[in-house]
Amino acid sequence: MVPPRRSQPTLVLASASSARRRVLRDAGIDAEVVVSGVPEDVDARIPPADAVALLAARKAEAVAPLRPGALVLGCDSLLELDGVARGKPATAGEALDSWAALAGRQATLHTGHYLLDTSTGGREQEVASTVVRFGRPSDAELDAYVARGEPLTLAGGFSIEGLGAPFVDGVEGDPGNVLGLSMPVLRRPLSRLGLSVTDLWRRSVVPVVRPTGPQDRAWVRRTIEHRWGLPVVSISGAYDPAELPGFVAEDDGDRLGVLTYRADDTQVEVVTLDSLAPGQGVGSLLLMAAHRMAAQSGRRLWLVTTDDNGEALGFYLRRGMDLVTVHRGFGDVVRRLKPGVVALGARPLRSALEFEFPPGA
Repeated sequence: MVPPRRSQPTLVLASASSARRRVLRDAGIDAEVVVSGVPEDVDARIPPADAVALLAARKAEAVAPLRPGALVLGCDSLLELDGVARGKPATAGEALDSWAALAGRQATLHTGHYLLDTSTGGREQEVASTVVRFGRPSDAELDAYVARGEPLTLAGGFSIEGLGAPFVDGVEGDPGNVLGLSMPVLRRPLSRLGLSVTDLWRRSVVPVVRPTGPQDRAWVRRTIEHRWGLPVVSISGAYDPAELPGFVAEDDGDRLGVLTYRADDTQVEVVTLDSLAPGQGVGSLLLMAAHRMAAQSGRRLWLVTTDDNGEALGFYLRRGMDLVTVHRGFGDVVRRLKPGVVALGARPLRSALEFEFPPGA
């Protein structure tokens, strides 16, 4: 018998895929992302459906030791055409060749789902398959599509959303599976582990923001290390965030997010900002707490994020911050201090983008 849980389980997605995270978010589930970094290659002789099962398991098993107590979900997708697996094209030429083979035909998109409950050791696995019917885009349309770079980030070089959506005539099966995660499939492994998908639905919370204290230090270090690795690198230096002042957002004793900063007489730099409850306004509350502190003392509040983190760019712009400086070559600094750093988006990390609240804001 699966032992009962005392609190809402945390779902950790062992994937950098923004589409998978969006599928979960649209279903009311806020997943924490921890990228596994495992190689996405298997023996070509393994059938594609078996290959995605194996890769999904590798991802989840690699991340599980980093997030004790959490549910860890690994997913991987491959497109099968004529019995041959097609992953992400490595070059523009490969993307064009792939579309030349797919145009006007049907292929099957397989996605492996591997769910690991680190609190009980339970493991459940399932593969979903969806038939995709491809259209016949013109050479000019394909050239324009590939030039945008989108196909190089996608299994099979296509998607049913985004720029490539007009070139797919339809699907037979769960469309979410083509985006990399099938919610109906996820529901079944959850049930076999003694959980319901409703257990993962986001709660309505009203977080309280308070300054960090000595009791938070170990948690801050552990949280930041699991999400980003240490040290945290900024244009101003490299930091252990547990040694910095900050703010914690919590609800009924549960820590939902943390912001750390460094300050002097003229400025406050936000060094880290992490929400563990996406979509609940935690990040905004933490950022506003730091903004109020800086404004009350007449100091400038600023921060940097990286050019591969599109989600963060949109977040800061929507909160009224201005992009003021691009620090080129920052990616080389990060890779020197943190070898093996993984890009958050489709493009490699190159520059740091500096944001600030405008004077008087």
